[in-house]
Amino acid sequence: MDRKVRISVSNLDFFKPVIQDRGFPNEETSKKLVARSKEDLAKLIGDTVAPKFDMDLEMVWGADGANEGYRLQAIELAESPVNRHPVTKEPLWFCNLHNHSRHLRDNRPCTVPEVGMTETFYGDLSPIPVADLEEIDRASRANIVPTPMTEGDVLLVDNYRVLHGRDIFTGDRCHAVSWFTWPEEAGIREAESNSATGNNLNKALNKYVDSLAK
Repeated sequence: MDRKVRISVSNLDFFKPVIQDRGFPNEETSKKLVARSKEDLAKLIGDTVAPKFDMDLEMVWGADGANEGYRLQAIELAESPVNRHPVTKEPLWFCNLHNHSRHLRDNRPCTVPEVGMTETFYGDLSPIPVADLEEIDRASRANIVPTPMTEGDVLLVDNYRVLHGRDIFTGDRCHAVSWFTWPEEAGIREAESNSATGNNLNKALNKYVDSLAK
């Protein structure tokens, strides 16, 4: 709780630029040009893409050390992994470390393309020890309650008390979500429906995954 947690929600890998001596004064000037280009690109993507996620994100280069620092990662701001239920006031584990940790995901079937891969860090972007990740995963798996569903079923979940996820499946991904709040949740925005935007994202993801299979 003291160190907090940050989650990288996407990765964009870029090629490391090759700058030859074409009139640049020296190597230091070349490095400054690359740094400025990276800064401008991060700002451009942060201003245009990040708002579509409807969350506060920081664009960071190379937080996970991959691709020689030329991986641009969209990372959530630091949050406590423990929250209080808005009604009961109980302290609750409110963090998807078990799902977003790359170490844990590498140990189970996963077909997510790199751009959609996630990673977890402490609040200062330092790595979380593997032993802690595996203990969180063990505790999460020990409390899984399978909920078989068929076409037409709707599942209502208290998102403050229950971590939720989906098992492996075949067919298109069509993920529709509506948020409901208690009247007691003063200051929290009203429930919204963004199904139109979400459907476009579903279609884009399905088309991209289909292209990988071919």
